[in-house]
Amino acid sequence: MGPATLFDKSFIEMLSVDQAAMFDLMFSTVISPIFYVEVLADLEKDDPKTRTREKVVADVAKKTPVIHSYPNVSHQTLCLNELLGFPVEQRGFPTIHGGKPVMHKGKLALVKEQSDESKAFDRWQAERFHDVEREFAKDWRAALKDFDNGALATLTKKSLQIEDSPKNHEHALEIARDVLTRDGQHFLNLKLGYHFLGLDPNLWRIVEARWKAKGHQSIPDYAPYFTHCLTVDIFFNLLMTKRIISPDRPSNRTDVAYLYYLPFSTLFVSEDRLHRRIAPLFMRKDQFMVQGAELKADLIKLDEYFSAVPEEELKKGLFRVASSPPNDDAYLTTRLWRQCGLSTAPNPPVTEQAKYTGLISQMKEVIALAKHAPQRSFSRSELKNADHQMIRRMIPREWGKWTIIPPDVEGFDE
Repeated sequence: MGPATLFDKSFIEMLSVDQAAMFDLMFSTVISPIFYVEVLADLEKDDPKTRTREKVVADVAKKTPVIHSYPNVSHQTLCLNELLGFPVEQRGFPTIHGGKPVMHKGKLALVKEQSDESKAFDRWQAERFHDVEREFAKDWRAALKDFDNGALATLTKKSLQIEDSPKNHEHALEIARDVLTRDGQHFLNLKLGYHFLGLDPNLWRIVEARWKAKGHQSIPDYAPYFTHCLTVDIFFNLLMTKRIISPDRPSNRTDVAYLYYLPFSTLFVSEDRLHRRIAPLFMRKDQFMVQGAELKADLIKLDEYFSAVPEEELKKGLFRVASSPPNDDAYLTTRLWRQCGLSTAPNPPVTEQAKYTGLISQMKEVIALAKHAPQRSFSRSELKNADHQMIRRMIPREWGKWTIIPPDVEGFDE
């Protein structure tokens, strides 16, 4: 499985269906809630030229990764959990909703159901939309249009007692980080940050009491992920006060929200100019920004490479044929795998279906066990270090021109 890769809507829109399938096979993708919101909002997009609004959304849904995709828990849920005492790991892996624990042959597996968002995408591919989704899209578009970015930016600066004005992006980040470590302002940072990030007001008193009981720590020491998200917000609002980022473009706020999910990836792929300018400022040394156009060009090359594989091999399924990129640095994907410490050596050839049937058999056994009550209780440490994690999802047998799962393999339709 490839490196954990966060992507935005601008990149998926660039791809053909065939290239999207190749992207899904080569990369383990982190799907942020912001992506789902952006796609759904297109149901209210103004003035579609050659396609209906439903067709616009369906086309994106058909290109969205499903095989190696991991819908990340929302940043608001993660921030609140962290403030309530549940640490958030920021190690370049997606954070997904906890599944049902199952012991199978001495191994602990977490079985996770397909997310509601992922199920919705299955419907959207066929242009089937619920009324509630249409209303959400309408409300989202209206909220973006009416939102006063400039006023909020000014309020943020005043509330946090920020006197400096940023000269550039780097300076804005420096100011934001300084504010969050400023002595005598830790409670103010916690309370205003809680409000700015839109966390549940009914739980504020519990959050406040816990912070006080823990010794009134600085926010970066107390809640690192909450601090990351709040830093993104302060940074963005400071840049808008000087119009380094325009407050007049409502979608800028949505674009910046992708940065909340950087800690859960190793790569971030985007063709958006704002992303390419600001995302690297928030990245760890082991993270890499990838320009969408460059990766698309490489996916075209990979398409040509795997299309040249003998037809008999391709019939065995792209899942097996394209399990890793070519062992050749001429391919950007290969270089990215190596930068992330992954081997590009091809898997040993498999000439029979035993690998598939054995895997399917194990999955069925685990899923059957998951339908019953847990055999016993499990500690947080055991759940955190589970041997396997499984997500039930719909994987297409055919995707564009590619065979993903060969027709003679049974069990994938159940």
